[in-house]
Amino acid sequence: MGQCLSFAKPIVEEVLSELVNETGEPKTSEPVATDASSSTSGPIHSSLPSCAEQHRVRNVYDGDTLTLIDERRVRLLGIDTPEIKEQQPFAQEAKAFTKDRCDKRDIWISFEPDGEREDHYGRLLCFVWVPANNGDGYLCINEGIVEAGFARAYQPGKTKKLHNWDKLIELQSRARKENRGVWSEFEDFEVVKTANGSAYHKRSCEHLAKVRHLTELMASEASEMGLHPCRTCFG
Repeated sequence: MGQCLSFAKPIVEEVLSELVNETGEPKTSEPVATDASSSTSGPIHSSLPSCAEQHRVRNVYDGDTLTLIDERRVRLLGIDTPEIKEQQPFAQEAKAFTKDRCDKRDIWISFEPDGEREDHYGRLLCFVWVPANNGDGYLCINEGIVEAGFARAYQPGKTKKLHNWDKLIELQSRARKENRGVWSEFEDFEVVKTANGSAYHKRSCEHLAKVRHLTELMASEASEMGLHPCRTCFG
């Protein structure tokens, strides 16, 4: 069921206060659809995207999935957290990260410009925002949980590159180098990738049975390239 919840402290502490402007409304950036003003090195942004919608959360299912009070489900874009059902390590820590900041609280959601708004399960594909702990800006949960080491950057192979994809990879690299969360027991090893795939594999992966041209590389290198572990051969 993963490591104990006290093993790794989240990078951003539990939300304590809300940031509002003089009119009582949250700050928003002009007029870019999703690209809120932010620090280039962290997940805290000075303002919300101008298109952000405010909602209240009814329940947090796991680190990357939650339900709004109107019963719509939200799948956080650009990340993949350990699975609770499969009892993967750090699944509970990932859930706690998102639950502590979102459950029974008001959040803001925004969509990727020109991107799909729902997946094939009917879940909203969103970036989720909450007030920063010190009241100065907004935390993008998608980015914060990657920086904390409880999620990997993830993007299906056929989808358009997310506007903040390079930043997610940068935050993931930092978490790996500092041995946070899922990276705390990481030991590098050799993997393979196909020419155009978005995942890296074990050489024995069943998906590679008919693939002739494979590239060998280290798992750390594959992560730096934005590749994610194959869900079949790595579980």
